[in-house]
Amino acid sequence: MDNGYYTVKNIEKGTHRTVKISTVRNGKLKDKRIMSLLVGLDNNNNYAGFGFVDNDRVIVWKKHKENQVKNYLARVISYWAKTENKPQGIEILLSKRCLRCNRTLTTPESIKRGIGPECAGKI
Repeated sequence: MDNGYYTVKNIEKGTHRTVKISTVRNGKLKDKRIMSLLVGLDNNNNYAGFGFVDNDRVIVWKKHKENQVKNYLARVISYWAKTENKPQGIEILLSKRCLRCNRTLTTPESIKRGIGPECAGKI
């Protein structure tokens, strides 16, 4: 799993969640890779960490073990990284940047279109 923004879409439910995988650059967690969940409206800055990424698996932190959404995302991403057979009913999209304004795209429709809703309304 590479660092980046990933949008996990549950095709059956029509829902999606975005996670960010990033490497810590300094401090006591230097060089650790962290998975964070998008928890606000700012696609670049509103993420809350919930686990470590270790090769092809996600280890959810103890304080988040009871959180069903975070455990589900960890399992889906781990499974996806280990196999070429993608989980059924799930679509995982590597987020892109808007072709017009360069903001990070996190909704499946915007990622596929290559442009966010605000920019789409201006062209």
